[in-house]
Amino acid sequence: MFGLFGKKSKKITIADKIWISEHAKFNACVELIRSNPNVVFVAWFEMTKQSLQTYLQENHFQERVYLADHLNVNQKGKELIFIEHHPLQLEEQKKAVELDLSDITVYSSLSEPFFELFNGEKIINLMRKMGVEEFEMLENSMITNSIKKAQKKIASKVILNIPARSQRDWLINAGINNKSF
Repeated sequence: MFGLFGKKSKKITIADKIWISEHAKFNACVELIRSNPNVVFVAWFEMTKQSLQTYLQENHFQERVYLADHLNVNQKGKELIFIEHHPLQLEEQKKAVELDLSDITVYSSLSEPFFELFNGEKIINLMRKMGVEEFEMLENSMITNSIKKAQKKIASKVILNIPARSQRDWLINAGINNKSF
């Protein structure tokens, strides 16, 4: 009654690291591998997984990108970096609980379909006018809070939550488009 005896949900902290382009984000992944060989990347969608895996192979790194749905708790001793947000915050929270994570780092780029919904191109143009270089990373709690609000807005408009090959396909299947916002 009133949640007095219910199980308290685990608080998950998310650290967002954002680049202007996918190329810059993938380059940051390569640099991270060079400094930390225990890093493993996690994608929500097959197309993102394939794109990063190809980029890593071109830079002479072995396979280390996994789909979130196929990731299990056997990744002990590995640093997990999510390479995109799932449009639904609930999915991220469920995966964190399943993997017994208290914090998650997410690498994103403003060119992703998720950010396109919220005028990502205008943000990119503004950042360039302000002198932000392509390979500079942005990280701020205000950005993370904005992403959470965007995920809540998406959740309020979702028609279907079904698996998809890409973030763009998921948004289309869920009935989400730029006109929704």
